[in-house]
Amino acid sequence: MVISLAGEWDIYRRDELRSRLEPAYHESRVVLDLTAAKFVTSTLIGALIAANKHRTQHAMEPAVLAVKSAFVRRLLTATGVDAFFAIYETVPQALTHGERPEQHAV
Repeated sequence: MVISLAGEWDIYRRDELRSRLEPAYHESRVVLDLTAAKFVTSTLIGALIAANKHRTQHAMEPAVLAVKSAFVRRLLTATGVDAFFAIYETVPQALTHGERPEQHAV
């Protein structure tokens, strides 16, 4: 499942963020699409950490992030959040996370 989080994510969109991230608490595979996120604050960072914690506690694989913005990438790195998620530049790349290359019979 892909959850798109475009635009600006700050305290004023906290309730919408919780609603958008709800599937991340029960879907088996989740890609969080931040490719169109322009501005994020600790509100989004906290929500990502909470979702990851829940997924870990329930033996679910971590969500995968798709992030284009250099600002968002720097924030994820500065806060250490990048250590908990595989981060890709595009959604198609994130969707193939963990897939093994096809093996061909010789």
